[in-house]
Amino acid sequence: MRIQMMTREVQWSSALDNLIRQKFGELTIEMLREEIYLKYGINIPELLILHRAEELGLIEKAIKDLERNKKPSYLKSQKVWLQGAETIRIKGDVTIPAKEFIPYNIIVLGNFFSKEEVAIRGGIHVKGDAVIGPKNGIGKSIVVGGDLVIGEDTIIGNCVDARGSIYVAKGVVIGMAKEGGGLVSGKTVYIEPGALGKTKVYAVEGVKVVDSIRRVLPERLRVTDVWKV
Repeated sequence: MRIQMMTREVQWSSALDNLIRQKFGELTIEMLREEIYLKYGINIPELLILHRAEELGLIEKAIKDLERNKKPSYLKSQKVWLQGAETIRIKGDVTIPAKEFIPYNIIVLGNFFSKEEVAIRGGIHVKGDAVIGPKNGIGKSIVVGGDLVIGEDTIIGNCVDARGSIYVAKGVVIGMAKEGGGLVSGKTVYIEPGALGKTKVYAVEGVKVVDSIRRVLPERLRVTDVWKV
């Protein structure tokens, strides 16, 4: 279902809170967003739902599961350890399945790929390249040592910084509410029309507006099983 007119400020009511409490562990964040829209006519970004779930104390269980070494299936083959209270450090490349919810910050000592509709409560720090799938929600910042692809309609809570080039699809929003924003590239930023809005952009080698970032992506970033290019 395609929902329009997304709001960035929400007046949380007891009814909304109760719905989140009841459905948070049962539905994906995308499905919960759609249910809120159907019941109350409010299109709330996944990031704001995650922030509210945190305020309601609904995220602590997922973190405690990791502390007990209960890793999600997509991390079974990776070496993973907690770094601080709410950050995981992953050795090697990692791919996050579609519609997955990640309740912590992520440090990846390799390349990072996420499929569609992934919601990440915290930020992402990647040593290599990163491909963010469409309709993702990243709660904080993204810092990448290589190149970065941001899929369409993705929302990033804070700022984006990459040493390499950044490829931004249409509908991408950086900076939610009071979280700030901004995008910095050590090389070139390739951007589709309709992305970023008034976000401040700095690129060492300049900004290029392209009809489709798919036409300019390096071959190694054309990961068809992660993001349809």
